[in-house]
Amino acid sequence: MEFESKITYAKHRVAEACLWAVGTYFEPEYSRGRVLLANVVILLTALDDTWLPEAPNGIPDSMKHLYRVIIDFYDKLEDKLEKQGRSGCSFHLKKSLKSTANGYMQEVNWLRKDCIAKFDEYKENAILSSAYYAIMGVTFVGMGDVAKLDAFEWLSSHPKIRIAAEIICRFTDDITSYDFEHKREHVATGIDCYMKQFCVSKELAYMDYSILFQMLGRS
Repeated sequence: MEFESKITYAKHRVAEACLWAVGTYFEPEYSRGRVLLANVVILLTALDDTWLPEAPNGIPDSMKHLYRVIIDFYDKLEDKLEKQGRSGCSFHLKKSLKSTANGYMQEVNWLRKDCIAKFDEYKENAILSSAYYAIMGVTFVGMGDVAKLDAFEWLSSHPKIRIAAEIICRFTDDITSYDFEHKREHVATGIDCYMKQFCVSKELAYMDYSILFQMLGRS
């Protein structure tokens, strides 16, 4: 992908992406699936780190390269699915990618406006920006005939387990990366939104997050 030389601003998390893939499914028969999943985690990380200041010269070369890489990756996934007789599944993959990109763009808009969103607004967008929809979709690709069109349609129907996983993923990241994100220009996290709306300390916000995790785990 040549990310390190052409997309220098993005975090390069190859090791983390591989660990995520192994944690998702470790069985030997899903080795190809792990490669696909690791690749999409790397792509989504780069996409998450991409935002464009108002530039008179148009889109920077780094964004052009990322765009080409993503399009090529998903076109290859579509060909793979068609050859496996899983027509229609790629529609849901591309839908999930667009959903994630929309979530990232909303965060960019908040950042540019120096806006701390209401917690419910942040929570709604967190479902998109967690990228879990896109990651789950690629996970299904790697499972072969176990996941056919009906599985992708189910995933796109917003099942409760998907929504819970997305919120837990986003909010866990808010907690673990809170200090790091405040060392650079970054959109307000869910912790910030919660603290402002409910006038509580960071520590109390953490505690309330823990209660929310428990509730989602039971849903």
